[in-house]
This record gives sequence, structure tokens and C-alpha cells, in this order.
Amino acid sequence: MSALRVVEILRRMEQGRTRPFLVRAEDDALYVAKGRETTQRGLVAEWLCAHLGRALDLPIPPFTLLEVPAELVAALGAEGGALGASTAFGSRLESGVQDFAIAQLRNVDVALRRRLLAFDWWVENADRTLSELGGNPNLLWRAAGDAMLVIDHNLAFDREFDESTFFATHVFHGDASALFEDWINWTDAANRLRAALPSFDEALASMPEQWNWLDPEATLPVGIDWTARRARLDERINIRRGRTQ
Repeated sequence: MSALRVVEILRRMEQGRTRPFLVRAEDDALYVAKGRETTQRGLVAEWLCAHLGRALDLPIPPFTLLEVPAELVAALGAEGGALGASTAFGSRLESGVQDFAIAQLRNVDVALRRRLLAFDWWVENADRTLSELGGNPNLLWRAAGDAMLVIDHNLAFDREFDESTFFATHVFHGDASALFEDWINWTDAANRLRAALPSFDEALASMPEQWNWLDPEATLPVGIDWTARRARLDERINIRRGRTQ
């Protein structure tokens, strides 16, 4: 996937912990751009999960790599450092959407709910919580057509992932028993995950080399063994709710 050149940085967004930037790329589309403040680890997680999610037919907005020119970053002043003059991760801005609310739970197709629950469990992403008391599901909702969109995966591949917390707080935790404790449902989910795994390799091979380094001079490696993370994905396919089959 070739990177698109950013031609305009419109503003910094208020949504999200990393407060990404709204930019216009050379294809004249608007993108939510995540750069340096997301961290290299977070950028790689976004890139890998976007590819894995697409392979699983999750409704992830179109995504791309974005080349951010130094002159545009310089024009932002001090805040420009949060984006950086480098390669960013871009998720196309969708129109007619709003933050996902708990009232929409019943409108989401059960197969999609379970597919997303399996995906987040697989990539150890605990950052999709929602209850009557609130939360942060990292989902968008388009009322026209009752369509859900899945975003934000920079916290995936969490080394401190806790399954008990995950199954208690995930937006679709109510589907956990039907998915993970039913042999037929889990076998189908596991087959889907296994079929999606090659996209991890494709994503890793196509990600920017600079994301492997903490500094522009490429002297300080990020220090994450993504080959080991791939092996863990393979291992987790053979696990059902923490129990090896």
C-alpha cells in the first residue's frame, strides 16, 4: 500500500486519548491521522489490527499510510510534534456517524458482535468497554442503515491483558458464553481467525521501517518482537476462554 501525501492539516481532534489530527490527503479525502504521540508501538498495532480486522470482515473504515511533510508540521508550532514529520497511520473520516451508545447494542447483528468479541480477545485489546455507567467502546454508529464502524487499536497486543477484566467490561461481553463455551460457535470463530492470520505477515512486511525505531536516526529500536506476537496469535487460536482444547 503506497502512502498518501498529506496536503493540509486542518486541526487537532478532541476525541481519543491520543488526540489525532484531521488532515486532507492528496486524494482529497479527509483522514484521522495518528503520528508520533501514538508511539511507534501504537502505530504498528493500528496497522496490524486494521489488516487483521479487514481479513475478518469487520467494518473498519478505509485506512492508509500518510506521509506528513515537515513544512506542514512546522506550521503547527509546538503542537506539531505530536504528529511529527514522518509516516502516520490514517483512517478515513466517515460522514454521518456518531459515538456508539449502549442503546445501539440491540441493533448490532449477533454474528458481528461475536466476530468483534473474538477479534479483540485474540489481539488482546481491552480498549473497547461500555456499560450503563459509561465506557470507551471505540465504535462509531451510522444511524442511516444501522451500521457500526470499528476504530482505534493502538492499545492492542497488551502484555498485561487480563481476561477476567476483558470478559467483564467488553462492550459485547454478553455474547462471551455463546461464543467461547459453545463448541460449534468457537470452532467457526477459530477457523476465521486462522484464515486471517496470514494478513498479519502481509501487514508486518508492508509497514514503514521507521516504526521499528524510537528515534529518527534509527539508533534506538522499539524492542518488540512482533514475530513472537504472531506466534502468540497462533497459540491463542487453540485456546477457548483460557482453556486449551
